[in-house]
Amino acid sequence: MVMDGTTGFMPGAGAIRLLTHRRYGVGADRVLVFTGSEEIPSFKAFTPEGEEEEMQAADYAVLAKVKEDFEVHLTNHFVGRMRLADAQEHRAAAAC
Repeated sequence: MVMDGTTGFMPGAGAIRLLTHRRYGVGADRVLVFTGSEEIPSFKAFTPEGEEEEMQAADYAVLAKVKEDFEVHLTNHFVGRMRLADAQEHRAAAAC
């Protein structure tokens, strides 16, 4: 899954886990988040566990092979759940 992180919401680990969940989210094996601009494109890669990793050759291959755009529109309610998942993640980290 590739998403735009420049439009106001940059998902954190909790949001990525919810988004990639096969039952409660849209389901994905990996999330690539566009973080750059048209002049300087850049991406962040996340595992389904919400861990950020370096981009791999397979990630670049996916970006190069995509011939069709499939848009998934998340409801405001679901984006709210993603934000809540991130907030809970931050509270748990702060409590440690």
